[in-house]
Amino acid sequence: MNCPKADKLSQYVDNLLTEQEHSRIQQHLKSCDSCKSIVELFKEEEQFIKGSLQSPTLSDDFASIVLDKLDPYKKKKARRNSQMVRRILILAAGVLLALSLTATINPSFAQFIGGLFSTKQVDEGLQMASDDGLEKRLDLEVSDQGLTFKVEDIIVDSSRVALSIQVINENGIAERPNISNNGNIISVTGYNGSYNYSMGYRMDNGLDYNSLQVFINDEPGLEKVTIKFHLVELNGKQGNWELEIPVEVADKEKETRKVLLNNAAQNIDGVEVTLKEIQYAPTSNTLLYETAYQTSELVEAEEKLKYLKEEFGYNVSELLNFGTSIKYYIENEEKKIILKFSPFTNKEPNDDKLIISSAKGKGKLGHAAWKESFVPEKVDSKLTFVLEGVYKVVPTDFSVKFNPEKIEDNPVSFEYMGNAVTIKKAKLQNAVSADDSAFFEIEMEVCQESNAAVLGNWVLKGDTGSAYRIDNETTEKVNECFKRSIYFKTNGLAEVPDEMSLHLLTATRFFELEEKWKIPLYE
Repeated sequence: MNCPKADKLSQYVDNLLTEQEHSRIQQHLKSCDSCKSIVELFKEEEQFIKGSLQSPTLSDDFASIVLDKLDPYKKKKARRNSQMVRRILILAAGVLLALSLTATINPSFAQFIGGLFSTKQVDEGLQMASDDGLEKRLDLEVSDQGLTFKVEDIIVDSSRVALSIQVINENGIAERPNISNNGNIISVTGYNGSYNYSMGYRMDNGLDYNSLQVFINDEPGLEKVTIKFHLVELNGKQGNWELEIPVEVADKEKETRKVLLNNAAQNIDGVEVTLKEIQYAPTSNTLLYETAYQTSELVEAEEKLKYLKEEFGYNVSELLNFGTSIKYYIENEEKKIILKFSPFTNKEPNDDKLIISSAKGKGKLGHAAWKESFVPEKVDSKLTFVLEGVYKVVPTDFSVKFNPEKIEDNPVSFEYMGNAVTIKKAKLQNAVSADDSAFFEIEMEVCQESNAAVLGNWVLKGDTGSAYRIDNETTEKVNECFKRSIYFKTNGLAEVPDEMSLHLLTATRFFELEEKWKIPLYE
């Protein structure tokens, strides 16, 4: 199961979901620390609101009266251990101690405390940057239909640009931002001194803020980033909210220490790993490296994939994604592991120190440039990269036949590459209207041995030889196994044949190093 959206987790806390949805999220929380943390924050917010509603409301000018009696707020330069307390709760405690009052807190207090980047709603790298005074107050806003869209704070270094976003209603109360995909456009443009080009971004949902991040540490020569918001729907209301935010980044390189890793390389079972460099920036450390098939492995893979293309019509890029990847960890001088990374999070969830992982194709089949950004150490330490093994996508020629009508009474089971698989459901879902597509749903239970391969792309075939592709799929952990539901687009399949077959096109195998490969990430 993919991580639910924040609004689903909020509904889970408020008991507004169906019994089935509630059960699925409850099961997901057992194996997802990230979602579990969000749920705990929602519960804290709920308890705070309950307490607030039972208290008398302060006058509108109460905030200004109290602020006049306080020293101006100054950002602390020294790093501190951030407590898992929301801004509004910190302030509420201060008011209670100073004035022995219980009251509903005016939203302006939350802004006075320091904004999103001083809270647990963002990763530790942004929290530390906020503690070090790298946060800048923007307070750019635009209003329409009684809602104000506001970009409050910004943090910029050579690794990323981060914005904190608020939505404030006509009563001056901050609402949880809800920026849908209905006509809303958020564009990010980079300028490298010669030309403009489009860039990606990531939007993370919080409790009373959203954060937008643009990762820039593999963009050579980047001088400026421009972020444009063109919103026509905000928190369920139709309107027009437009903001443009230019961000200068050219001078941020001086804040970053780069250590070249001299193309240190290792070959493992047909996969070549090459380390490029590590960048130490204020909000994150970023490791840059490449993975690729060795020449003989590449030739063999291309031949097998050529057959699969002829047989099923798949392009090579659709089957392999990036083809090669690695599993590693990073340790400090005390041999304490500060980051664990594996691209297959269903089997081995990454820790919360990982900020982002991404890869770009380098032209050849299986050749990719990777970057992983992770939370920096609070105290400078000499780090070491430790390679545990490599992942390699391999073409397969495995297939299994079944009778869809009998599958529920007589499930079909098989074992392949360390996977014990049982097909439990095979059902045609007819199109609801002429504009919709028909789907064939396959539900399988997959139980894996410790070093089992990850089963990749499947194709469904009918008795006439027609091949149907995967349109969508979901994976949910159930006890020690996984429930994988695969949906094939089957337009033209009027009746379910007595016999159908599933063909596995690829699988990803892990090859573990007998002796771990260690490379120092310092000069």
